[in-house]
Amino acid sequence: MSTPVYIGNDQGYYGTKVVCRNGEKFYKMFIRNMVVPNRVGEITYNNDPHNIMYREDEGDREWFVGKLAIEQSGDDELFDSHERRLFSPTWFRENEYQIMFRVSTALMLQHDDEEPIVSVALPTDSYIDYKDELKRRLIGKHSFEMKQGNLPYRRVEFEIKPENLYVISQPMATLFQIALDREGQLLNEDLFIRKVSINDLGFGTSDVETLHGETIIKRQSFTSRFAMLNVYNLLSKRLNEYTRELDPEGQGKEYPIWSLNRVVQAKEISFKGRVYNVSEIVEECINEIGHSLVDEVWNRLDYGDDITYIILTGGSSIPFKPFYHDRFKDKLIFAEDYGIDAQFANAFGLCKFTQSKYKSAIPSPNHQEVAASIQQEFQAPTSRTNGKSSNNKKRDK
Repeated sequence: MSTPVYIGNDQGYYGTKVVCRNGEKFYKMFIRNMVVPNRVGEITYNNDPHNIMYREDEGDREWFVGKLAIEQSGDDELFDSHERRLFSPTWFRENEYQIMFRVSTALMLQHDDEEPIVSVALPTDSYIDYKDELKRRLIGKHSFEMKQGNLPYRRVEFEIKPENLYVISQPMATLFQIALDREGQLLNEDLFIRKVSINDLGFGTSDVETLHGETIIKRQSFTSRFAMLNVYNLLSKRLNEYTRELDPEGQGKEYPIWSLNRVVQAKEISFKGRVYNVSEIVEECINEIGHSLVDEVWNRLDYGDDITYIILTGGSSIPFKPFYHDRFKDKLIFAEDYGIDAQFANAFGLCKFTQSKYKSAIPSPNHQEVAASIQQEFQAPTSRTNGKSSNNKKRDK
């Protein structure tokens, strides 16, 4: 008899976030969303489980996945992959999507008798048109080989049955994260009675879905208009201007958007042998886009007068939270206040949704973890937090 494993798989622009439940434990996992072919031949392996390789069969082309793919890819290849993912509503048709889905799902399966019950999500502006096609591409048997660190290749086989795959929109996943308890049962009935707007802020998309009861009454996407990508585009321009002023020759330096994540985190740049603090420039760019984003949402939602809750979620929601709070006040519900990082809210909601849709026994609590793992265990909240941070914090295994 097979053992069901409930999995929420959220493949985004920057990373793939996965949450699964085994027994009484939840596990989360993040892998950089990057897949490139092996063009270097033999490589020196180490015991880092983040170094992942994939192939269909022995002798077939090898692919680097996640961290290893980032390290092995050239800058132009990195940008091309991210650009195709960002601007294509049919990214799931690419071979890289299939490889990432297979690898991330396999890392949540630990025994041959396990049966994956999976939910995935699409952006708001792609959901209606492509949900059925995505199902067709993921349903069926998956057979391949993968390796982690210095471990040998291992054969992985699992089947996604039609009745075990669910596709929903990304903002809806966060609604289920808040509205359902850790067992997938309805916890917050109020969210299915009132008028609610879910704002899912990603790197390249800002999706807004408005619901009244269980009916979606409006889907809107501000793709490539007001999102973290716009912060990066603006920052690239401002840093070029800044370095031109510093440069005696007036040439400055180009900063492509794929190189800016480190700058945003460290708030400093290195230019001609010196390090410069650019925290003010970074904050100015976030402020400019943040105000524009909230103004757009404010107008499209008709000032939020007849909306009970504004749910803010997504990996890019943290820097924009202050702008939402200033505008929507007590209407705001921040997904991260419900016990899990904002970037994992969709994946956790997908996992809960999977449980709610698939009525079956919970896997045995004596489930064992594989030796080579990049999962992190976290404690799921057991009750509502009413907008305050949960006491159940995530922790590394």
